[in-house]
Amino acid sequence: MTSSSTVPDDARAAGAKRHRHRLWGTAIAIVGVVIVARNLWALDSAPLGAYIDETSIGYNAWAISTHGVDEHGAHLPLYFTAFGEYKNPVYIYTLSAVLRVLPLSVATERLPAAFFGLLTCLFITLLAWRRSRSLPITLLALGLAGLTPWLTVESRVGFEVIALLATVSGALWCLSIAQDGGRRRAGWYLAAGCLLAIAVFAYSTGRVAVALFVVALVITECWRTAHRLGEWLLTLVPVAGAYALLEAWNLAHPGALIARFNAISIATDGASPATVVGRFVGNYFTYLGRDFLFVQGDHRTRHATQFGGMLLWITLPLIVAGVVGAWRQRDQRFMRFVLLGTLASPVSAAVTAESVPHALRAAVMLPFLLVLAVEGIVFIAARAPSWRRRAAMIATLAIVVQGALFTIDLYATWPARSALNFDAGEIDAITRAHDLAAGGQVLLSTTLEAPYIQAAFTLRPPPPTQFTPDSVTPLIAEMHMALMDPGVPPTQPGAIAVLSAADPAPPDAQRLFVEVTPAAPFAFGTKPPRYQTVVVYRLR
Repeated sequence: MTSSSTVPDDARAAGAKRHRHRLWGTAIAIVGVVIVARNLWALDSAPLGAYIDETSIGYNAWAISTHGVDEHGAHLPLYFTAFGEYKNPVYIYTLSAVLRVLPLSVATERLPAAFFGLLTCLFITLLAWRRSRSLPITLLALGLAGLTPWLTVESRVGFEVIALLATVSGALWCLSIAQDGGRRRAGWYLAAGCLLAIAVFAYSTGRVAVALFVVALVITECWRTAHRLGEWLLTLVPVAGAYALLEAWNLAHPGALIARFNAISIATDGASPATVVGRFVGNYFTYLGRDFLFVQGDHRTRHATQFGGMLLWITLPLIVAGVVGAWRQRDQRFMRFVLLGTLASPVSAAVTAESVPHALRAAVMLPFLLVLAVEGIVFIAARAPSWRRRAAMIATLAIVVQGALFTIDLYATWPARSALNFDAGEIDAITRAHDLAAGGQVLLSTTLEAPYIQAAFTLRPPPPTQFTPDSVTPLIAEMHMALMDPGVPPTQPGAIAVLSAADPAPPDAQRLFVEVTPAAPFAFGTKPPRYQTVVVYRLR
C-alpha cells in the first residue's frame, strides 16, 4: 500500500519540478530577449549624434573592409593612428567584418558594442548558473547584469572598451570551470588564456590589467604550494604570445604605446614619489568609492547617463555579501582569483590623472564586481534559507524599479543631456552642406572637433593608396572640402561654410540652417536645455 502510493507521489513531485524548471527557463528566455532588444533598439538615437572616436573607428573599419588599409593608407595595421593616439584593433576589425554585409552608419558602428555587451551578459549569466545551479539565481544575475548602467552605456556607444569587458568576462567564466575542477580543465585554461590575450589588444588599459591578472592567477594557483605546476600554465601561453607581439610592434614604433600614457599619468609633472603614491591611493579608492559606483558615476555624459552611479544600488549589499562569501571560500582557487582580480582591476585607471573618475579606463572592474554580486546572491541564498524568498523578492524589486527608471531616462532624457558630448548635429550638418554645395567647395571650421573624420564617416572618400602620416589633407581634398579659420574672413564666394555655433558669422554670408540639440520628451526633474551646435552659411 505504501509502495503503490509512493510512486504517484514521486511522479507528481518530479512533474512539478520539471514544470518549475520550464517556468524559470521561460522567464530567463524572456528576459534575455528583452535585453537583446534593448541593446539593439535605437542605437543611432540614444545617444544622439556620434563622437569623433566613434566616427574614426567607423571610417577606419570601413576603409579596412573595402580597401584593406586605414585612413593613413597603412595595410591591415595592428593599431590605428588617430588624433595623436592609437586606437585598439579588436573593435575595429570586428566592425570591419560587420561592414562586409551592412552599410556604415551610426547604428552599425555601434552594433559590435551591443554584441560585446550581450556577450558580457551571457558570460556573467553562465557563471551564475555554474556557481549556483539555480535557475532563479541565474535569472536574477541576468537581470542585474542586463540593467547595470555601466554595461548598458558601454553597449550603446561604439568605443573599443566594451570588447575588453566581453573578453575578461569570458575568461572569468572559463577559469570558473577550470579552477573548480571541471572536465577538460586544460582546454578551459587555454581558452581563458586566449581571451586574456585578446583583451591585451581590446583596450589600452588591458595591457596593464591583463598582466596584473596573470600575476593574480600565478598567486592563486601556487598559494601554499611552492612551485605548483599544472594545466593552469596553458593560460600563460597565449598571453605570452600577445605580449611578444605587442613588444614587437612597440620596437617598430618606439614610444607609440606609451605616448598617451606619458601625457596623462600621475607622474607626468615630475612630482615626488610620495606625491605620486598619494595620487595613486586617492584615485584607487575613488574608483572603489560610493560616489563613483552608486551615486554620481562618471561626470561625462559620453560615459554615463548621470542618472545615478555606474551600478544599481542593490549591487552594493550584494557585493559586500559576495566579498564575505568569497573570503569564506578562499580555499577555492576561483574565489581567490576573483578577490585578487578585484583588487587589481582599478590599478590601470588609478595610474592616470586625467578626468578621474574615468568610466572607460576603469571598466575592467565591472566583470569582477558583477561576479562578486553573483557570489553575494549565492551566499545569501545558502546562508539564510528562511529569508531566501523574501531577499529574492527585495532584490528583484530593487533591480526592476531602478532598472526601469534608468531605462526611461536612457531613452527619454539622456539623448538630450548628452547631445553636446556626442557632437550631435555635426554629421547631419556636413551631409546637408555637401548636398547643398552640389559639387562646390565646403569649408569646415577648425573649431569643430576633428571635422574631417565626421565628414569622412558620412561621405566615405577612398583612403590613401600609400602610407602617409597626414590623413587629413588627402581625405579633405578627396571630398572637395577645406578647413577654415573662422577668425579669418573667407574669400571663397559661393562656398558652403560649416561653423560651430560659437564662431562669428562670415561677413555678408547667407545663413542656411542651424543644428539644435533635441528637446527631451521627459525628464526626472529639470529638462536639459537646448543648444545651437552647428550653423551653416553660404558665402557671398
